[in-house]
Amino acid sequence: MPDIFVNPPKKNLNQKKKLRLPPATSSHLWSAFISHPVKIRFDTQDKQEEIILLLRAHPITNFPWVMTVVIMALASFLIFRFLNLSFIPGNFILISFLSWYLLTFAFAFSQFLRWFFGVFIITDERVIDIDFPNLLFRSIAQTKIDKIQNVSIKTGGYIRSLFDFGDVLIQSAEAVPQIKFEAIPNPERVAEVLDALMLEEEQEKIDGKTR
Repeated sequence: MPDIFVNPPKKNLNQKKKLRLPPATSSHLWSAFISHPVKIRFDTQDKQEEIILLLRAHPITNFPWVMTVVIMALASFLIFRFLNLSFIPGNFILISFLSWYLLTFAFAFSQFLRWFFGVFIITDERVIDIDFPNLLFRSIAQTKIDKIQNVSIKTGGYIRSLFDFGDVLIQSAEAVPQIKFEAIPNPERVAEVLDALMLEEEQEKIDGKTR
């Protein structure tokens, strides 16, 4: 028979609830939507800070530059096949051929790195936008969860509806007034996660005032 006069075990008030998410579309490192990634950290991450979502632009957004690379790769073959270049020295043709493909590879590699390392991170404490305009420059915008004022979604168009991606706009009360997650998969789901985190932060403030 249970003793009704025994005090229930005290909860650890400093321990945050772990936000439960449905299984992500993929847990692979190359994915554009990863929930609760394992063994992934970033430079300024605190010891107790947990990554909730790691996001990238939808892979379909790479299609324009991939097609550009394909055209660049085929261009030299078409030139040598349909144009008579016998009057040009062979060494010059070889150097031009290698230089063109080196340029093509460099362009493809830089575009891939911009997509792969240009990530959006949602933790249990803040939201971070890491952007690489080029290989030599990195920009970081971030805001605390409790400073977020509004979260909105921007979608539209046949391609975005077909592949289910869009923009998530985060209005902040900090120095960076707006953070934009561009062309990310499942924008509605991301907005739901942010709303849940905001509610948790608000509840923690209320609980702190009533103690």
